[in-house]
Amino acid sequence: MKRIFRNSILAVAALLLAQGCSKDYLDTIPSDSVGPSTVFATTKNAWGAINGIHRLLYMQWAQQDQAGEQSMCINSDYLGEDIVMTAAGSGWYNTHHQWRGHMTSTNATVYFAWRMYYRVIANCNMILENIDNATGVASEKDHIKGQALAYRGWAHYQLVQIYGKRYNWTAKPNTQLGVPIMIKSTTEPQARATVEEVYTQINKDLDDAIALLNGKPTRAKSHISVAVARGIKARVALTTGNWQTAYEMAALARAGLSLMSQAQLLEGFSKITNPEYIWGCEVVSDQTTFFFSFYAYMSFNFSSTMNRSNPKRCNVLLYNQIPATDVRRQWWEATSAAARTRLTAAGIPTTFTATTHHNFKFRAVDQADSRGDFPYMRVAEMYLIEAEAYARFGNNTLAQDRLFTLISSRDPGYVKSTLTGTALIDHILLHRRIELWGEGFRFYDMKRLDIALNRNGANHTASLAFTFDVPAGDNRWQWMIPEDEMKANPKMVQNP
Repeated sequence: MKRIFRNSILAVAALLLAQGCSKDYLDTIPSDSVGPSTVFATTKNAWGAINGIHRLLYMQWAQQDQAGEQSMCINSDYLGEDIVMTAAGSGWYNTHHQWRGHMTSTNATVYFAWRMYYRVIANCNMILENIDNATGVASEKDHIKGQALAYRGWAHYQLVQIYGKRYNWTAKPNTQLGVPIMIKSTTEPQARATVEEVYTQINKDLDDAIALLNGKPTRAKSHISVAVARGIKARVALTTGNWQTAYEMAALARAGLSLMSQAQLLEGFSKITNPEYIWGCEVVSDQTTFFFSFYAYMSFNFSSTMNRSNPKRCNVLLYNQIPATDVRRQWWEATSAAARTRLTAAGIPTTFTATTHHNFKFRAVDQADSRGDFPYMRVAEMYLIEAEAYARFGNNTLAQDRLFTLISSRDPGYVKSTLTGTALIDHILLHRRIELWGEGFRFYDMKRLDIALNRNGANHTASLAFTFDVPAGDNRWQWMIPEDEMKANPKMVQNP
């Protein structure tokens, strides 16, 4: 891990994180950057380091399909069954949709994901190791520490879900291989910890973050607030089978926030002012995103090859389960004729392909501007976590109540469910697939639930989907460790 971490040490220029450092960074700090002693001289400067971490999540790292966390959300859903490709387009993300890219240790995305999350962790460690010496009030230091701890816990959580084996909540402790735990700045090779050990550290970081962030003001939705930290904690608890923690943290995360109106549900999921956003990126007008933005691949209106020639479809089997009275059905158009009419009404030219079950959920600023404020966490997700956790905990009534609150806001014809047990859980999971379509949850959900990939009988094209079946528990649910890491770290063990 020495090479990757040496290239991930913190360097800040103009109060934003520098995108890269030379491999001999420890000897020479780049001339366009400032060193840790300056970054952490004051809490005001240290906020620049936090802002730099936020920026990592939506900047372009190398290739067009490396737009920080937004690109990882695309990869997650492309690995699932609910996004349907209509053409090869420009080729970005295609090998992952086919379940081939993440099985190659030299694949650029395999390296990008490892590099990005560990760079977040390395920067958090630098903050935590230096902030106490900064000039500033204690409450500001605590606020900065809390965000760094939450980010470090979140990044470890993403890594262990991708590269580690599934957490089995019925077979604790989980002694299968996870990922290296990094809680101090070092370039020394680190071995893979067990999955259980990684989650123990994740929960410690999140608990410490929540304690520090509690009562602190929310600076912006792009920053990690106590609500965001609690939302991440709820996700982790759902993954590890800690049902009470999951529903308690989810309820706290959404406290004081409202669900979208039906009109807002059709606005395109690209505005930080959306009342449901708990956490999201805010892309200002001078931060042009060109062809690496989420919306350059998943919106219906930005003029990119991947949108014009390869509009995304909804899995017809999922679409057919959405009632006509549910406004979320309008996130897609069932026929190509209806899609064309809607495109024309939005001023979209005929150079854009219209297809069946055409995606209209996501909207960029306009045809020439791919910007959009992507949601990392929404109120709706928290209701879904509560409903699932209550159902698994055995409290069917509260599970039905939470689901009704959410779904009745989308579908005025929805009648509160009377299902119980497994049937109720399946009903909740169906609505989770509908609600969070395209937002980056499907691969992680399928892995935590230990369910197989099954694209059969839907509207997938064989040449584009390539892989239609992957059994639950198959080795392919673990991404390969990047080859650069294998070469640099003698303690690293490759996934099978």
